[in-house]
Amino acid sequence: MITYQTLKKFPKAELHCHLDGSIRPETLQAIAQEQHMSISDIEDIRQQMQAPKDCRNLDEYLQCFDFVLPYLQTKKALEMAAFDVMEQAAEDGVRYIEIRFAPSLSMAKGLTVNETIEAVAKGIAQAEKQYLIDGNILIIGMRQEEARAIAQVFQESLDCSEEKVVGFDLAGPEEDAYLEELGDNLRICIEEKAIPFTLHAGECGCVANIYQAIAFGATRIGHGIALKNNQQAQMDCASHSVCIEGCPTSNIQTKAVADYQDYPIKEWLRNGLKVCLNTDNRTVSDTTLTNEYWQISQAHQLSWQDIQKMNQDAIRYSYASEQLKQQIMHEMATTQFADNV
Repeated sequence: MITYQTLKKFPKAELHCHLDGSIRPETLQAIAQEQHMSISDIEDIRQQMQAPKDCRNLDEYLQCFDFVLPYLQTKKALEMAAFDVMEQAAEDGVRYIEIRFAPSLSMAKGLTVNETIEAVAKGIAQAEKQYLIDGNILIIGMRQEEARAIAQVFQESLDCSEEKVVGFDLAGPEEDAYLEELGDNLRICIEEKAIPFTLHAGECGCVANIYQAIAFGATRIGHGIALKNNQQAQMDCASHSVCIEGCPTSNIQTKAVADYQDYPIKEWLRNGLKVCLNTDNRTVSDTTLTNEYWQISQAHQLSWQDIQKMNQDAIRYSYASEQLKQQIMHEMATTQFADNV
């Protein structure tokens, strides 16, 4: 029997979590106070940071980030934010997490790419000392920026040699065939260093972007909801052994799917796709990883074997070290609960 508490206790893995979308309102208030910046009361902050349950579309969902970013322009702020997200994840029973963020969005007051990364890595490392959780960093290039600027961020991220930087991503408003414009600049940077990467693709319904992401070399696809009801595309993704980073609550808010029952988890699993669940943005979507698995397991009558497999696939497709992968895989395989028999 699956219960909320056993789901929470299970050592989960999360691959798709945005730093700026996952800070607790109380932490953002503390960040503002630390910088002597004005900010409203906690309930107003919460309202500003959480997307409406009934967003019109992805663009409205993304507006929440505009409120947060002015406060994330110092090393201390980024450090506090990273620690906070790690702490939340640990309390949520997450054993491994990859936190993604865009350095270019925190450079308005003069921080360098290197400084933003060092600050986030410091916050993650501090949390690792206090909690049973390991974390790494994915560097995001914002798709609305020029390809050359994105490539520069990626190159500087590699040059800083921070061991917690384990992969790249492209995020932001999703235009059709966006990789055609960005591809050449990014391919040179990525192929030279052999850095693994995941790409947001098919979040808004364009399956062609998923095919392009796979052709570009992505090992994981963020959201991938455009695969819904497209058996051929699902089989193609399965044959290329990519993993879908599913984000159910976020997809419901942005109208990509109607509700949890409409989320295509069963058809994905049935057609051999590797898939794991994620929060996307803990605060913007007012969710936890436990909640994501709970809602989907209830809506689709998932078994413990389904849940264990999705988390094991998350670890397999993570960009963690092989040693850490094996350690956490063992923990997942040997965790037993009285009501899980």
